[in-house]
Formats: sequence, structure tokens, C-alpha cells
Amino acid sequence: MRKVPVIAVIGRKKSGKTSLIKSLIKSLKAVGYNVMSAKHVDVKGFTIDSEGTDTWWHSKMGANPVVCISESETAVIYKDGESTFGLDELLVYARKPKDLILMEGFSRWILEDEDVGKIVMVKDESECEEYSKKVKEPVICFCSYFIGGREKILAVEEDFKEILGKVRSFIEDRRRIYEILDQLPGLNCGKCSYGSCLGLAKAVHTGEASLDDCTVRSSRKKQRCVILIEGKEVPIVPFVSEIIGKAVLAMVSTLKGVDIEGGEYVEVKISKT
Repeated sequence: MRKVPVIAVIGRKKSGKTSLIKSLIKSLKAVGYNVMSAKHVDVKGFTIDSEGTDTWWHSKMGANPVVCISESETAVIYKDGESTFGLDELLVYARKPKDLILMEGFSRWILEDEDVGKIVMVKDESECEEYSKKVKEPVICFCSYFIGGREKILAVEEDFKEILGKVRSFIEDRRRIYEILDQLPGLNCGKCSYGSCLGLAKAVHTGEASLDDCTVRSSRKKQRCVILIEGKEVPIVPFVSEIIGKAVLAMVSTLKGVDIEGGEYVEVKISKT
């Protein structure tokens, strides 16, 4: 499950996405944020490698991925393209904890993602209306280098401080939501009225719900079976808890000298040592 705030700057070509990303990275770094960025290159056949280089030949001969390390940088080249891309994979590429991931493009992946904050770059009001109909919340803002002073559209150059403020608010809100999410089991069992653990975490953050609205959490007090792996409790729904508990008690009851009544508390511990 994603635990790092993700913000995508989307819009048509030549709408100013790169210019805004550059300003955001610089400003966020200046106030202490650790930023990771990702860029979607919508050019058929594009490769960041160069034909004839050693790394190019490594890939040509079938190596995948190819890791290139120099004095100044490290590059990992996967030859999988878009077919295997997923937003959660971005976290794999981050070797150190990040405060946020800034994405440029990726509209086809994030338009309906309710966990990604969107900044929509538009060139005119018709584009704003078009995106308003197809982009799902959370939308941080609509903005433009070409028009401004509209009720719904911020002018990047004049309103950049406001845009930056909205971005920082989104980051801090998401941090608090993820802190709440860490207190939930992460099963996405659908037994609460919020559809998922993330949905419940958002509701807790806004005050619409409490952690006690989590069915799994509230039922733990009644469960007679707990599973611990390396000392960490594995969240399970009551039905699964009952099945495992009864199965363990049934097996143990066949051992000599054991008196089982059937309602005992069961704790299953699994450890590598």
C-alpha cells in the first residue's frame, strides 16, 4: 500500500508541466522536502541509453535490467516499458525514504486514482472544463501559464505561492492520513462503510469516523486466536480467527495429557529462530 504522498502534474503537450515541476522541486527542496520525481516520455521507441554503448550492448544481448554506475550517478535501465508499470513500483526505485513523489504526465494511470493529488495544467477554459469532467479527486488545483484571474484557474506566475501552499497542505494531509493508516490492519476487507482501509483513514482524518469503526480492530478484543510472525501480529477477520483457533485446538486436543474445553485463547507464534 502506498505510504508516500504522490502528486501528478498533468495536461496536454506544451501546457507548461515541466516548467511548473521545476519550480515545485526547487521550492520544496528549499524548505526541506526530500523529493523524488518521475517523467512519462510519450515518444514511441524512446530510450535513455545510446546505441553502441556498453550498456546498450548489455541490453541487446538480453540483460534486464542493466545497472550503470559512475562516479556521479547510478542508472537502472529496465526494458519492460509501460506494460509492467504501476504507481506502487515507483517506491521500489526510491532507495531512501521520500517526503513525496512528483510525477509529470502519467494521465492514463492517475486520472481516476483517488490517492494521487492532481495539478491540472490548461491552456484555456475549454481544457479546464474537459478535465473537470474526467479527472477524479483529489484535485489540488487547475492552473495555467496562458490564462489567469478565472474563478477556477490559477495563474502560475502570479499565484505560485498559493499553488505551493496547496501542494504543501496536500503533502501534510496525506502524511497524517498515512499515520492513521498505519494503525489499521490493511486488509481492505470492505466490512466497514468506507470501502477500504484508506477510505476509513481519510474519514478518521476529517473527523467523520474513528478507528473503532474498523471491524477488524474492534473485533480483536473478542477474537480467541492471534497469529504473530516475528513478533508482529497478523491482522485477520473474525471468521478466519475462529477457523484457525478451532483447528489448532482440535489438533492439540488429540495429544496425551491435554484437556481442551474448546473456548481457550490460541496464540500462534512463527519465528525464523
